[in-house]
Amino acid sequence: MFKLHVRQLNDSILRAFLAVFWLVWMASFIRPGVGQEPTKEPEQTSVLVEIQLPIQNNNIGSITRALNAAVANAENASTDNQRPFLIVRFLPAEQASEISSDFGACNTLESFLSSTELTQRCRTVAVLDGHYADHALLAALACSKLIVSPETILAGSEKDTTRLSAEIRDDYRRVTDSKKHLPYAVIQAMLDPAVPLHEVQTSDSTYFATGAERQTLIDQGQLTSSTGISMAGDAFQIDRTVLTRLSAISMMPTNDTTLAAELSIPPTRFLKSSAPVGEIHAVVIDMSQLIGISRVRDKQVLINQLAEDHNLLVFQFDNDGAHTEALIDLANTIADLRHDGVKTVAFVERHARGAAGLLALACDEVYMSAEGIIGGYGSSDAPGDLTFEMQQTLEALGHSSLREWSLFYGCLDPTVELHVYTQAESGEVRAFCQQQFDALEDQQKWSRGALLNTERHFDHSTLRQVGHLQGIAEDLPALLANFDLQPSDVQVKTTTGLSGFLNEIAHSNWFLWATLTMAIYGLMAELASPGLGIPGLLSLLGFGLHIWARHLNGTVAALEIILIVIGVIGIGVELFVTPGFGFFGIGGACSLLLGLILSAQSFSFPSNPFQVSQLANSITGVIGTSLAALVLYQMTIRTFGDTWLGCMIAPANSDATTAQQTRWNEALVHWEHLVGQSGQTTTRLSPAGKAHIDSRVYDVVSDGEMIETGIEINVIEVTGNRIVVTKS
Repeated sequence: MFKLHVRQLNDSILRAFLAVFWLVWMASFIRPGVGQEPTKEPEQTSVLVEIQLPIQNNNIGSITRALNAAVANAENASTDNQRPFLIVRFLPAEQASEISSDFGACNTLESFLSSTELTQRCRTVAVLDGHYADHALLAALACSKLIVSPETILAGSEKDTTRLSAEIRDDYRRVTDSKKHLPYAVIQAMLDPAVPLHEVQTSDSTYFATGAERQTLIDQGQLTSSTGISMAGDAFQIDRTVLTRLSAISMMPTNDTTLAAELSIPPTRFLKSSAPVGEIHAVVIDMSQLIGISRVRDKQVLINQLAEDHNLLVFQFDNDGAHTEALIDLANTIADLRHDGVKTVAFVERHARGAAGLLALACDEVYMSAEGIIGGYGSSDAPGDLTFEMQQTLEALGHSSLREWSLFYGCLDPTVELHVYTQAESGEVRAFCQQQFDALEDQQKWSRGALLNTERHFDHSTLRQVGHLQGIAEDLPALLANFDLQPSDVQVKTTTGLSGFLNEIAHSNWFLWATLTMAIYGLMAELASPGLGIPGLLSLLGFGLHIWARHLNGTVAALEIILIVIGVIGIGVELFVTPGFGFFGIGGACSLLLGLILSAQSFSFPSNPFQVSQLANSITGVIGTSLAALVLYQMTIRTFGDTWLGCMIAPANSDATTAQQTRWNEALVHWEHLVGQSGQTTTRLSPAGKAHIDSRVYDVVSDGEMIETGIEINVIEVTGNRIVVTKS
């Protein structure tokens, strides 16, 4: 019986244990708020601003203005009610001789960063990475959070400690007492080598104290132990040893990933906006109409030259894009400038179509007008399928420009669909094409959202959605105002050197249409008075200059030159060999017209809606220029008919209108009845010319010999509208 009770007791204990285990196991699967969707953490926004030291009175206004603009952009991009982070990365001067930040300017920046107006709008974070012997530390200490790299060293800013006035010391004390990143004792020892520093221990705590503070503890009997950190007369530097003992400072690698993890914001999704680098030396580069390879190369040379003397390059875009490979190379040149300490800013007031969009996205910052677009259909060559080599090229460009390579691919091929992807854990938002998404190792962490490029291009709203737009500017002056600049403060550069000057002339519309008008005008005058004279030479010169200009612009290749040459030769044969408006004349005119139309654009056959519109513009331009030349020719005859100019372009013995009508009539009528009749030449037959036969003037050709004007002739053969004559 006793054993039975024991067995029952053991069974009861076992059942109780299993019940508890089951409850604990089930509880592990239960989340707070049963029956409700888990509350998603609001996505926090941030803007990263880099300030290149030194900070001086001549650039403090630009720095504060840039910080204000950065905060405004972060606020506009925010999708929640949380204050964005303003992350300020202080970049140390490259050379020690350049370390000369002005205390007054740094004090102004400190007041700005700690102001109630700013702190109500954002949360400030200072990032230090490198060696600092600069009063910029005062501004960094004013931020709410301080993050330093393990390699950071802070040293005294004044070699002559007599310059450390009571005002300077009081400002440092005020900031350190307010933010409590660094004890004031550590700041004292760093600023003034005469101040010793100790780590002291009392019954209550352990902290840093100056020599005078340590002596006070000794006098009061409160000092338990102490360790000397620096002695009087030593140049004290705050390094890893001291920084690791300060819990108020976060020490870690200061890259985008670690910063994002520390601040709990989406990694690598900072709205980056660099403050001006030292004293601003800015220049605006006109990036319009880069449709010729020579013009692209000239622009590349110009950019490299200007980067030597300027630290802020503003690229102004109004470009339809062309020559994809050349523009990719130019985009790499722009992206690489950040390694040279040059800040690049893109301003798209109207459009940067096709491959020109690569140039805008390669810049450090992108500003657009409300109507501006990047990418989309343009004059660029169709890339075709995405090859391995092309993908590698775009990936390298994306890495150097800190943007998704899918954005560059979307500029080259507007038919590619880019979707917005969101990472569930961090809330990070990015834009991927299918190829880039397939290459991700953590695909399961990303959820696909709406199509980004629904309009087959990027506007300000789409770029802001994925964190690649720094702001909207109505015009160039509004953009320059973000950097405390006026249009009168900067030059606008377009070309450099003789080749650039020639490219600029060749690309100007007035030169292109003036040369074409001259060519067609001269051709009309030559048709009115056959025989290569001044009008013919004028026409050849016009065609030559027009082809040269189009060639420099990159729109003339072998095909266009062949068509134009065939056209001129066909018309020449019609003038000098087979008079009348027949096969050679019509064929030559068509070939010439086709060559001129193709030379006005960078493509042969349109492959997208934009190119279709460009083709229409080319046809309209060529035909309109031809009509304008015709009107000008008729006006010249009517105005200067009796002068030497009128006689040169239209002989006195012929009325231009009548002669033109005669040529058209002769093209449609046969003249077999003229065989055997006689007449007289009105122009020299070499061998073609004109003769008066049967009370009318006809276009004739001799049987081989030259016949001078006023010579009696006989008609020996008529074939269609070709009349062959010989001397009587």
